[in-house]
Amino acid sequence: MPRRTVSIAFSILVFSTFAFAQAPGGSRGGGIPNVTPEQTAAIAQMNADAAPLNQALTAARSAVVAASLADPRNNSDIQAKVAAVNAAELALAKGRADAFAKIQASPAKLAADQVSALAAGAGAGGGGRGGGGAAGGRGASGAAAPGAAAGRGGGLGRGAITFPHATATQAKVLLAMTDDLTKLTQALTEARTAMTAAAYTEPRNDAAIQTKATAVATAELALASARATAFAKIQAGPNKLDAEQLTRLIADNGNYPTTNGLEGEPYNFNDHRGYVTLFDGVSLKGWDGNPKFWRAEGGAIVGESTPTNPSGNTYIAYRDVVAKDFTLKFEMKVEGTGGSGLQYRSKTGIPWLSGISPAVTANVGPVNLAWMMTGPQADFWPSQVYTGQFYSENTPMRIMAWRGEVVEGDGLGGRRIMGTIGDRAELGKLVKMNDWNEYIIIARGGTFIHVVNGQLMAVMVDDDPDSSNNQPGLFGIEIEATTKVSVRNIWLKKLN
Repeated sequence: MPRRTVSIAFSILVFSTFAFAQAPGGSRGGGIPNVTPEQTAAIAQMNADAAPLNQALTAARSAVVAASLADPRNNSDIQAKVAAVNAAELALAKGRADAFAKIQASPAKLAADQVSALAAGAGAGGGGRGGGGAAGGRGASGAAAPGAAAGRGGGLGRGAITFPHATATQAKVLLAMTDDLTKLTQALTEARTAMTAAAYTEPRNDAAIQTKATAVATAELALASARATAFAKIQAGPNKLDAEQLTRLIADNGNYPTTNGLEGEPYNFNDHRGYVTLFDGVSLKGWDGNPKFWRAEGGAIVGESTPTNPSGNTYIAYRDVVAKDFTLKFEMKVEGTGGSGLQYRSKTGIPWLSGISPAVTANVGPVNLAWMMTGPQADFWPSQVYTGQFYSENTPMRIMAWRGEVVEGDGLGGRRIMGTIGDRAELGKLVKMNDWNEYIIIARGGTFIHVVNGQLMAVMVDDDPDSSNNQPGLFGIEIEATTKVSVRNIWLKKLN
């Protein structure tokens, strides 16, 4: 069955059970037909009495899922956990049968059509026919609803977090695993439905309840064993899940969550999975800049321009990587009144458009274009309004997206403000003077995103494929004017 069909069918089933439990009569959205207040009260009491048994069953089912996702696989543990589920299923069914017999022997006795509706899930309240644990939809009481084993994170709800740091291929293999288990999942749901119906038969038939419980156990074991086999293949391949992902998969009943409204993982600047470092913390290996101004010190790349040793605009380039699409994380600190910035998709050796002051020329001699960079820059100048903006260094384009703006442009052509992020001055209050700031640059095609200390600062979209902004290039750091700039923890996730 296609994934969308399974999800829709599961959602309808969960909603139907919830509606049945809420509606006291057929005239109010279905439920048990012509139910009286006395019958409603009797069913509610039955559900309340069954709540501990439902909770025990839910816990036992979750344990089966965890056992089927053990690494390495443990067949004995799977069988033991299935046996525990069987015992919990049987206890719940007998408890239902006891409560149902009391109702039928009381003035609240249910008619045949009402019994059929009850067996089908109407008024089931505390979980009804049961489900598959955390991934399933939740009924009114919070217990897993019928058919929940077929769901994919159905009970997570808006505001829950997406599957942690999953790759696209991991998502595909986990979704494929769920699809491959669909028939076994459906068989288990049908077996549970039949067991519930057996609990509501007149006269009571314990032999039938036992037979249905055995069928549920058989279906449970078949599903758990198949899941264990599929999971073992994933763990033996390139898409192996780490401990955090495995914990989440177990909590989601073995299903990759696809619930509408899942939130992304929280901001974590120090998450470096999939990244490589561009700075070893102790040397300038791979970096190329004028040694009069650049050094490695205290776990950072430090560039310093002073009145007695002025640099003007000068750069240190990282020459071991050429990148176009990427995410870059780094920390930057500027001390003094000058500024800096992080160059990306940049080149060296291009003639310099701006003038060079005589003091700088006297200090360093003729401009060495190998130490000058041209291209996009994530600006960082805490004493001014520039930090976070998108700047095109050494081109006529210059400032293309000020801090607080979402801008669409066409290279050297016109630019349009498409939206605002916030007030430029207010955003500037998040930038730390003379202290470390977390900076993230995201470059995808012609779209550039700058984030400082977890706050989006600027978005630039350059639609000109021939623009210097849209060419692969180098990373680098700038010194501008009298300042001391320090950069550390430089991490790159390169896509191309």
